[in-house]
Parts: sequence; structure tokens; C-alpha cells
Amino acid sequence: MSSIDAHPSMAATRDQRQTRVADWCVAAFGRDQAVSIAQRGIRLVEEAIEAAQASGCDREMVHKLVDYVYSRPVGDLHQELGGVGVGALALAAAAGLSADQCEATEVMRILSKPLEHFAARNEAKNAAGFLVPA
Repeated sequence: MSSIDAHPSMAATRDQRQTRVADWCVAAFGRDQAVSIAQRGIRLVEEAIEAAQASGCDREMVHKLVDYVYSRPVGDLHQELGGVGVGALALAAAAGLSADQCEATEVMRILSKPLEHFAARNEAKNAAGFLVPA
């Protein structure tokens, strides 16, 4: 048995992990924040920025990119989420990592921590101004 098969979160399909994460979001952040597309989008941007930072991307380039993207027409969420997935796959390949294993490992990590840990972090981010109005 491989290490991926050793834990249910790692052996789960992506759709199964998505369901577990969606349930976890409700438990950790409350239903309103868990189902808010705009709020989930802000948290996705946070993770993407952290991945860019860990990849050695220049802060000014990231700021410039935000302005560039927002100067263009709004895209379709379905296509843009596909682009996020493709981008994650390409970055993982460039770094010599398995995107699927990285994702599964992170799901396992977050599910192993107390919900209060993430609820407190979320509240701090919201207090810092990163709560999207309902």
C-alpha cells in the first residue's frame, strides 16, 4: 500500500476531498462564509499569493498583475477555476511535486487540527478587513 492509500483523505478522489473540505468550511467558518463565493474567492487569492511568495515571485510583480487582471473584462468562474487547476498542475510540475499529493496532504493536515484553530485565524483575518460583505 502506498502512502497515499494509507489515509482516507489521501486516497479520496478530488470530488470526495472537495465535499470534505466544504463540510469543514461550514464547521470552521460558519455557513454564510463557507458558501459565500466572494469570500471563498478572497481566501483562494490568499493561498495563491502564498504559493507565489513560496515560489520566489516578486511582490511588485504580483501587485502589477492584480492591476492588470482587474483592468480586463470579468471572466467566467467555471473557466477561471479550471485555469487555477491548470496553473497549480503546471507549478507543481515545474517544482517536481505532485499537485494531487500536495492537495491531499493539505486536506489531511487541516482536518487533523481543531476547528477552533482555523476559526480563530479566520476571525483575525476578518478583523483585519478581509471579510466580504454579505
